[in-house]
Amino acid sequence: MAEGKLNPREQARLEEQKKSRKTRMKYVAVAVALFLMVALVVFVNSSLFTDGLAALKVGDTGYSVADVNYEYQSSYRQLLSTYGDYISIFLDPEKPLDEQQCAMMSDGGTWDDYFKDMAESSLVEKTAYSAAAKAAGYTLTDDERAQIDSIVSSYSVYGSMYGYDTDAYIAASFGAGNNEKTLRRHLESDLVNERYLDDLLASYSFTAEEKDAYYAEHKDNLDTVDYLYAYVAAEEGKDAGETARSILESMDGTDEAAFRAAALAVTGSEATKTTVSKSGFRSQYTDNASDEEIREGAVFTHDSGSGWYALYVLGIEDNSYHTVSVRHILIKAQDADGDGSVSDDEKAASLAAVTALRDSWLAGDATEDSFAELAREQSEDEGSAENGGLYENIHKGQMVEQFDAFCFGGHKKGDIDIVYGESASYSGYHLIYFVGEDAEPYSRVLADNDLRTEAYNNAIDALTQGLSAERTFMWRYVMKH
Repeated sequence: MAEGKLNPREQARLEEQKKSRKTRMKYVAVAVALFLMVALVVFVNSSLFTDGLAALKVGDTGYSVADVNYEYQSSYRQLLSTYGDYISIFLDPEKPLDEQQCAMMSDGGTWDDYFKDMAESSLVEKTAYSAAAKAAGYTLTDDERAQIDSIVSSYSVYGSMYGYDTDAYIAASFGAGNNEKTLRRHLESDLVNERYLDDLLASYSFTAEEKDAYYAEHKDNLDTVDYLYAYVAAEEGKDAGETARSILESMDGTDEAAFRAAALAVTGSEATKTTVSKSGFRSQYTDNASDEEIREGAVFTHDSGSGWYALYVLGIEDNSYHTVSVRHILIKAQDADGDGSVSDDEKAASLAAVTALRDSWLAGDATEDSFAELAREQSEDEGSAENGGLYENIHKGQMVEQFDAFCFGGHKKGDIDIVYGESASYSGYHLIYFVGEDAEPYSRVLADNDLRTEAYNNAIDALTQGLSAERTFMWRYVMKH
């Protein structure tokens, strides 16, 4: 055999070895690919994927997919809770949010875009508030720990009702990656931040002179106009303006009763009473009339474009009165026969129950403390019963009409009365105990609220100033509802 030459048998053996190596390498490559694929699936479905890598960076703080999901879903749930059955006006809960345009997105984005933007904004704010609260020495209190335990427990109970364990139910509620641990973390941050912000708002104080000066400067927006109006819709072949003017021309006198009678006679409907700021009244109805023109007893007509208004000014409120504090006991009239309305007999039963409570209280020591204890035991007003039926800093128009009339009827401490009240949510009788007038006039309360809010907002802006958010490659894994 010539030097350097392989015989046919040796050549065949080497070719077979070469093919075998290629086959083994192919299998190894496939195995590696399969391993990487399995590893990726495990990683994507692990907590490390959703709660380990940052989807959003705010300064030096990173937030995971789970964190963003939590804020996204919290905003969505809040919207559903706020609008209830009316949510369909804005969006369809049964349809993917990324397929629905959102009118609040100026760039024509979807509701999915909106809630992602909300999540980002919430996390920017959370970063700022948490840093400020920590710097001020705020930590979780025992009451807040108990509150968190109670919330987590409720998720456990509701989860079991629907066949979920606690973590699975929390994930279903707040998005992938969320569990008891992440929920507790967010609740802790939210509660501590909320307490810090409440204390911040309460920390501001202003002198009487500062409040009076603020009110004087903003008097046009803080003074209110009480007025009656009758509306005449524009119709073909009918001069609505002439009809509105005829209401004023046909008034038999210049008082409220005369306007009401004329409005009813001309339009067939009762005049409507309402309240608006003085600046609002000007801009809506009177082409910037002066203070002298907007006075008690003044009348106006106004063309709204779709019809005409006839207006009668009942009075101007400069808020110089003092707010009041009262305690009360409410016994609701029960729809005992289930017909959807409360009859006179059912109202009478409520009155009898309240009268019995009054007589029992008067037969005892009849003090404010005993009244408060009776309210805690008997009142059906969930908003005040636990606090002894106490309402403080009540301003005019805050309560239902008869309750409001008692509050500002010139009473002294210890005066009581029984009044009827009704709203969209209840009807029944109140036993009211007059605690007294509050120290400051309502004008200062309004000014204090505005000054406090202004100072608070400036502080919040300072906390968040300079903080920017950066979405990472993990952002693409944030939930779509």
